[in-house]
Amino acid sequence: MNRYIKNIIAIVILSLISTATYAATNKVVSFSTAKKKMYSKVFNNTGDTLYCGCNWSARKTDLNSCGLQSFFPKKQRKRALRTEAEHIIPASWMLKVNNKTRQCAIDSKAVKDSARKYCQKHDLDYKQAHNDLVNLYPAVGQVNADRSNKPFVDVAKNKVKTYGKCDIEIGSRGIVPPSDKKGDIARVAFYMTEAYGVTYSQRQLQLFKQWDRQDPISAQERAHNRRVVKVQGFGLKQ
Repeated sequence: MNRYIKNIIAIVILSLISTATYAATNKVVSFSTAKKKMYSKVFNNTGDTLYCGCNWSARKTDLNSCGLQSFFPKKQRKRALRTEAEHIIPASWMLKVNNKTRQCAIDSKAVKDSARKYCQKHDLDYKQAHNDLVNLYPAVGQVNADRSNKPFVDVAKNKVKTYGKCDIEIGSRGIVPPSDKKGDIARVAFYMTEAYGVTYSQRQLQLFKQWDRQDPISAQERAHNRRVVKVQGFGLKQ
């Protein structure tokens, strides 16, 4: 094979790599775009929040619809009325891949930036994981804030906060979701491991396996996944 042909082959290979990289980059949307798609295309700008079943539209939570109209103190009411995109598997848990800290998270310390923000800018895989619609659901803003990145537990302990008629409890070290959402949460967790290498403690993993058995996949969950796949092109394997 002469040098001319070798050069042509090299150019073609580089072109294919560049095209593949460009396509992969374009497939990953920003968080603001992901949220817009979640609200408008996956949920058609209406529905019930993840944990408390509060009706929402135009991203405003109707606390009356779920019996929480008098629950939140004045300083929390503004956020309580806001609908937010909840990461079922918290964004901070995605800063590790197969129990190894992402390089972007390490680099963020040197520039004194938020690891979450920095990794969205500099790690395409993290950005995809962070903005994957499989892992995003509308939630009451203040509940989202209270949950933060706490793990899921079967029994909440220490400084337990309840939410009126909403069937959840949030303690200082964990959140107990409604029984009819436990299986949904577990299957999202399994997906995040398969797709992005998110790993869990042995206790957390065993709980997810238990919830998956106790709360089998429903027709509603399947329909939701079909909408997600239609919007972003991929989702849970069902």
